[in-house]
Amino acid sequence: MKIVKYQNIIFDFDGVLVESNEIRFNGFRKLFKSYPQDQVGRLVGYAKANGGVSRYKKIAYFFSEIRQEPISDLSIKKWADQYSNLVEQEIVEAQSVKGSLEFLEKFVDHFDFAIVSGSDQTELRSICKKRKIDHFFKSILGSPIEKKENIAALLSDLNWQHNKSLYVGDSNNDLEAAKANDLDFVGRCSGLVDWKSFDTRHVLDLSSLHEVL
Repeated sequence: MKIVKYQNIIFDFDGVLVESNEIRFNGFRKLFKSYPQDQVGRLVGYAKANGGVSRYKKIAYFFSEIRQEPISDLSIKKWADQYSNLVEQEIVEAQSVKGSLEFLEKFVDHFDFAIVSGSDQTELRSICKKRKIDHFFKSILGSPIEKKENIAALLSDLNWQHNKSLYVGDSNNDLEAAKANDLDFVGRCSGLVDWKSFDTRHVLDLSSLHEVL
């Protein structure tokens, strides 16, 4: 019998548990449909290259860097709320990543699970509840707090040991958040990153996650 060193598994959400990355990208296209499409295209490119970065930072980037316009925190919040209204129900209804539900159901008594995502925390918890998966997780954390800070808080609050905890993500931001907290990492091949070029374990989907633990 294979002995697994991990007691705790932390998951990213979009692209790891649910096939929702494209919904997120299209959400920005819808949100800024009245703006020049070349500028929106640059934002979507930025979003794809910076998976795991919160919508708050992406919206700020759109105005301050792409459009060279000042934007207040209040305006960012208003745009972020509109974005949530555009994407939430689609993500509730989106397809699960292959093997994700089966893994959670099979191993919920073997590991403690949590989610740390760049998605808005209130929206994320609502989506998990509506998808009826919230009961699998000891904690569900999201933005506006940054991912690496949320992971650090989670480990401290739940008294999880770093060397017995694993983070499963699909972006460079996820890998960096894991490194910042001295966690082992498994990359899911969602299309955001070519994990074969990295010195890290990776899986096509979660149907094979148990094989690399």
